[in-house]
Amino acid sequence: MTNTNWTIPKKNIFAAMNDLRKALAAGENARLIKARNEDCAHPIKQKNSITDFRAYEFSIGLMKTRKSIAEDERMPAFEKYLTLNYRNCFGTETAVKRYYEKGLLSSDNFKGVGRSHLVAVKDLVRFHACHPEQKDKDYAKMFEDQYFNESTGDETHFFDHYRLKSEHSIYTITRFKRKLWVVELLRADKPKAKIPWMQRLLLGTIKTLVYPFKYVPKKSVLKMDNYKVITFRVGAVTNGFSIDIQVPKKFSFN
Repeated sequence: MTNTNWTIPKKNIFAAMNDLRKALAAGENARLIKARNEDCAHPIKQKNSITDFRAYEFSIGLMKTRKSIAEDERMPAFEKYLTLNYRNCFGTETAVKRYYEKGLLSSDNFKGVGRSHLVAVKDLVRFHACHPEQKDKDYAKMFEDQYFNESTGDETHFFDHYRLKSEHSIYTITRFKRKLWVVELLRADKPKAKIPWMQRLLLGTIKTLVYPFKYVPKKSVLKMDNYKVITFRVGAVTNGFSIDIQVPKKFSFN
């Protein structure tokens, strides 16, 4: 069975050779092979762009302004769109199915109990303003002002936030027409992998190029086995605080 647990596959052979270099430097018995992306342990994935409101569910309600939501760069674009255009309602299974499939609302979509589901604010406003079954113009006007009135963008209101349902995968494996380069790890008790001369040449070139970087100090490779501690204390022992500074006596970049 192929063991490709070292890294994700690469389309570029130079990037793959660098992965192989790191595996060999770590003492692994490894070689470079070509494999289908979907057959690798850590395949390249792409993030799905799901823009069907029915694939989302209520997450949390927060007091915010419409302007602050629109300007929030941390919020995914479609989730922002849902927050600014949908309300979370509770109703019967039959009413939810009818709305999700046909876009038709009834009073059973606004029971206050039952199944949680998303309703477009424009549909909600139209239903409560015009439908004889549940006509309430004041209720409709309240939501119309909150979501669509240009003069209320800075007013604080309760807005619903949504998340993708668990049954919908955010990422899917990318399928390529050709096989990709990936590092295969061999068992330690197996003979050392034979690397083709072309790959050995590329490996030597990459090692030469990255060699100077071994002298660049990095936080991850600094060793402070031998150090002294300098302590500064402010205040009393019981209610004060202290600052400990570790000063290395020698450094190593090996």
